[in-house]
Amino acid sequence: MIILGINDTHDASACLIKDGKLLIAIEEERFRRVKKISSFPRKSIENIFKFTGYSSKDIDFVAVGTKFLNGALLWNTVADFKIGDWKKLQEELFYNIIYKKKKIIFKDVFKDFKPSVKLSYPLKGNVKLELNSTSNNNHSIKLQNFRKKYISKFLKIDEHKINFYDHHLCHSLYGYFVFSNHLKKKKNIALVSMDGGGDKRYNSIHIIKNLNFRSIKNKSKSLIGPMYESITLLLGMNPAKHSYKIMGLAPYASEYHKSGPRKIFLDSFKLRGINFSRSKKMKDYYTYFKKKLNNYRFDGISGGIQDFVEIRLADWFQNISKKYNVKNFVFSGGVANNVKANKYLFEKKFIDQLYVPPGPGDESISIGAAFAAMVEKEGFKKTSLIAKFPCNAYWGVPIDKNDLIKFKNNSIIKKNYKQIKDKKFKHTSYYLSKGEIVFFCKGRMEFGQRALGHRSILTDPSNVESVFKINSAIKKRDFWMPFTPSVLDSHKNKYFINSKKINCDFMTMSFDTTQLGKKHLKAAIHPYDHTIRPQIVNKKTCYHYYSLISEFKKLTGIGALLNTSLNVHDKPIICQPTDLIKELISNKETLANYIYVEDTLFIKKKI
Repeated sequence: MIILGINDTHDASACLIKDGKLLIAIEEERFRRVKKISSFPRKSIENIFKFTGYSSKDIDFVAVGTKFLNGALLWNTVADFKIGDWKKLQEELFYNIIYKKKKIIFKDVFKDFKPSVKLSYPLKGNVKLELNSTSNNNHSIKLQNFRKKYISKFLKIDEHKINFYDHHLCHSLYGYFVFSNHLKKKKNIALVSMDGGGDKRYNSIHIIKNLNFRSIKNKSKSLIGPMYESITLLLGMNPAKHSYKIMGLAPYASEYHKSGPRKIFLDSFKLRGINFSRSKKMKDYYTYFKKKLNNYRFDGISGGIQDFVEIRLADWFQNISKKYNVKNFVFSGGVANNVKANKYLFEKKFIDQLYVPPGPGDESISIGAAFAAMVEKEGFKKTSLIAKFPCNAYWGVPIDKNDLIKFKNNSIIKKNYKQIKDKKFKHTSYYLSKGEIVFFCKGRMEFGQRALGHRSILTDPSNVESVFKINSAIKKRDFWMPFTPSVLDSHKNKYFINSKKINCDFMTMSFDTTQLGKKHLKAAIHPYDHTIRPQIVNKKTCYHYYSLISEFKKLTGIGALLNTSLNVHDKPIICQPTDLIKELISNKETLANYIYVEDTLFIKKKI
């Protein structure tokens, strides 16, 4: 059975599974070069067929994540909205609807809005007119039918082979099957999802007992995701892209400055059993909290909401644990990207294991949808027994041979760089040991938001000066945002504290560091609270990356590298080598002096 999974909302993506085995999973942004793009994943599907050899004729079923879309999503708002646009959405659309009771629609406010790239969906006729609606049920059904017809036409496949699956079910099944090899041994498991809203819900609970799967009905109004986004906007940042910045800023807040905002947040949201409820005075988040937080400092607000998220999540997880007798959790959805909250959770006594998959946000909805289709056809038990998931996150496309030839033959490369074959990383590790910065591009693309050593910028994790260089020339990150390390599995206990041996292969968890960790990883830990968000690297999951770090260790004694994603500010991670030329190498400011591509080190010639 071959199933094509599709996510056509923001963070658009596609995947292919065969008989329960994930063959490939790709995010559309990697090809369209627009971060968090809302789109039908046309390019992703084309590349899936290109690199697997399959075609639409081989597809048995097409599984689409998210049953009912808000039509405004197809306008690519997540990718293209600036901070001013988000404020306009709140102050001119939602405020007028909620407080002024005006009959106003999306298109009234954004008459002149045009996406930065041509949309994949050909929005014409009645469908285009219906996009004016933001919440109409009839519109949602019409839009689903439109999506089905378009997919059918694009793939030249019968409509009866196409089905849509619940957004949060997709989150949960994705999280489960990533770790299914570990979880088969556990009798009771809770699959928990929480995000900014999908299929008109903001969270879900699924319980697995002895491989029996059931969905828990709850009337929860857990709006932690959209609330966090609203606070991000109130602090002058983009709510669709910069929520993580609040998490990074939060440790700087003193108890004095964050206690007031924390109380406001906690009073606004209560928890009864497994159900959240919000204050009756609260009509929306943006306007409500704008008034409530008017006299508080930005760092206090950041610290207060981070504390709130951690406390309420822990209360929720504990109540789930008590009610359903579970101590093993799989956490997915956008809120699961909060590594500080994840740390707070797994340190609790009522949790034995906490699993957070790579790319827990909407980029993985396509994978969850594909497994949802398989569960529908084969049943949960059978699917669970035959499912095969790679033990790494390198699920994307490999380096294209033709693209590699174009890269090597490019005039900029030929003129400015000398080439050294370096399969065993002797030269690359040497330059890293001297504090140099290396652009590293090898093997299949990582899936998700985190670079995991296949499309990475690498340097010495003990050299703080390198961080300043990377930031000023390439990343343009805020001073309070930490970089991260890739750590050899033999050194994890030397560098950070993980008493429960929580899985941390994908940079989805944060930990306290040891004294040696603070010394060796000085440039790759949070500068204030000294926590770490590591990737554990071992021979089995990533032989070449393990070999590189091992060679670096021979020269320095440090069993880790500082690792940040191979991209410039506000652009997706690099996919193919020629992307390097367009977005990094051609820019003289990006310090592209050492570039490793596939098995060759390119060293910039001295003028």
